[in-house]
Amino acid sequence: MAPRLQVEQRAVIPGRIVALALLVLLVVATACGGPAPHETTLARGVVSAPESQAAEVGAAILRQGGNAVDAAVAVQFALCVTNGFGAGLGGGGFMLVHDPAAEGNSVSTLDYREKAPAAATRDMFLDEDGQVIKDMGLYTPLASGVPGTVRGMAAAWDRYGSLPWSRLLEPAVKLARDGFVLDPWTADSVKKYSDKFAALPAHLLRHVEFDDYYRGKEGAVLRLPDLADTLERIAREGADEFYRGQTAELLVQEMERDGGLITAADLNAYQAVWREPVEISYRGYRVVSMPPPSSGGIALAEFLNMAETFPPQAMHSAAQIHLFAEIAKRVFADRAEHMGDPDFHHNPMAELTDKHYAQERASEVNRHGRSDPASIRAGEFPRHGASGRETTHFSIVDDHGMAVANTTTLNTAYGSGVVVDGAGFLLNSQMDDFSAKPGVPNDSGVTGSQANEIAPGKRPLSSMTPTMVFEPTGALSLVLGSPGGPSIISTVAQVIVHVVDGHQDLEAAVDLPRFHHQWPPSPEGEDLLLVESQIEYALPQDVLAELSRLGYTIKPRKTLGDVQAVMIQDGVATGVFDRRRTGGVAYP
Repeated sequence: MAPRLQVEQRAVIPGRIVALALLVLLVVATACGGPAPHETTLARGVVSAPESQAAEVGAAILRQGGNAVDAAVAVQFALCVTNGFGAGLGGGGFMLVHDPAAEGNSVSTLDYREKAPAAATRDMFLDEDGQVIKDMGLYTPLASGVPGTVRGMAAAWDRYGSLPWSRLLEPAVKLARDGFVLDPWTADSVKKYSDKFAALPAHLLRHVEFDDYYRGKEGAVLRLPDLADTLERIAREGADEFYRGQTAELLVQEMERDGGLITAADLNAYQAVWREPVEISYRGYRVVSMPPPSSGGIALAEFLNMAETFPPQAMHSAAQIHLFAEIAKRVFADRAEHMGDPDFHHNPMAELTDKHYAQERASEVNRHGRSDPASIRAGEFPRHGASGRETTHFSIVDDHGMAVANTTTLNTAYGSGVVVDGAGFLLNSQMDDFSAKPGVPNDSGVTGSQANEIAPGKRPLSSMTPTMVFEPTGALSLVLGSPGGPSIISTVAQVIVHVVDGHQDLEAAVDLPRFHHQWPPSPEGEDLLLVESQIEYALPQDVLAELSRLGYTIKPRKTLGDVQAVMIQDGVATGVFDRRRTGGVAYP
């Protein structure tokens, strides 16, 4: 396994985990003797990011007196340079912010998901026979929704930021202008996707300019001067520059030149939105996650609610994996039928996250045999009770206990491969996250219904699941998230289960093997169960044999997920990045 890249020995600690050993100063006790979360101060903050140079950027902002949101903005823009694989100015995402000084220990959720252009139509990716045109929603200018990243970072900074906007973009400008060293993982990904884009048929390849910007072997310095110019303009003029200034003009020219749909009016109209979070309790812990248009929070809540109705199972036993697969079938069936952009579709959040509903869905689970996926349907709500895949995540906690969980994406790796000429940033392929046709899987293998069909100004459904977990006492315990398309949901759920049910420390919880199941069945009718093939994450052969006996088709994938997490426990703040890829943990 390749060693982890160290940018600065003082700030980025080598190894699989950084235990920062930060003593929590309990200033005032609550009436019942426990600490009041808003009165808890950490000696230092911590940044866990999927790329070590960006992690150090965040730590440097914390050293300058910035808070977690300041650091998050700086990390996001740095990742737009160093991690084009999963982040970019041409993308979007979701952010959770925990402000311990806020009333009620509240968490705010920011939706900066991309939106369909005004000229988008429901059937834009169908041929004259009503069939989905392969890859049209992935590798052409039509694949791109209106980007939300820059407006999202500005919205977070407007509400919570403390340092000047321009200072937060300075590190990203420098990385783009002076260049950054390609670590082994990034160099390999550039080569892999350069080859993938080059293999596209001619009518798609003509749109892709990936090789003109992203190239170089391990150890090479990659410079992105056009992107540096764009970042300098945004630093100087603010977020409006991207949506109304020279960058907007360059983006619109790209669309007009190559048949895209995004217009100046689309860019001018784009806004990020603050939404109410999804919250549930899981075995006494408070779990807070992202609401629609991310399906992640509701799906995670429904998964944990159903899991809670069963006693904890032995970790990575065939019984546990089978139980989770049975739960996942029902969660993804509900996702396909009931979830979409809340500005266009009523999402029954209260019903889907209701404990009674979870009990009814869990009662359908066959503990001793496999349910045929073709027999699974979306649930009907009880009368009682309450009436897109290669992604990037980072987690940050500052010395005042403010926390950020941020998941961002271009959808597929390096987005559509289309680069805005003169501006130097990749465009997203988020239009593939819509349901091009009901019941037809997208590139991530998930289906949708009318709730997620294409419409002008609509945000496609996502699986991004930035999440925070709070102790029964109310204190923040865990900040986490992951890339991975629909497997994000199962990845985040499994880490939480490892911590809460398995009593694992954060390193072990992130490092344990993962598996993933979703609905519907494969086109061949197989009941697919994804498992990791890389040797250190492989499940035991006897477990795989038992799952095969139950009727699952085992499908190996090299790895699943890429968790970046922070845990605060017993007076110690611990940061972990997932060694499945690359990353860094840094502190001020």
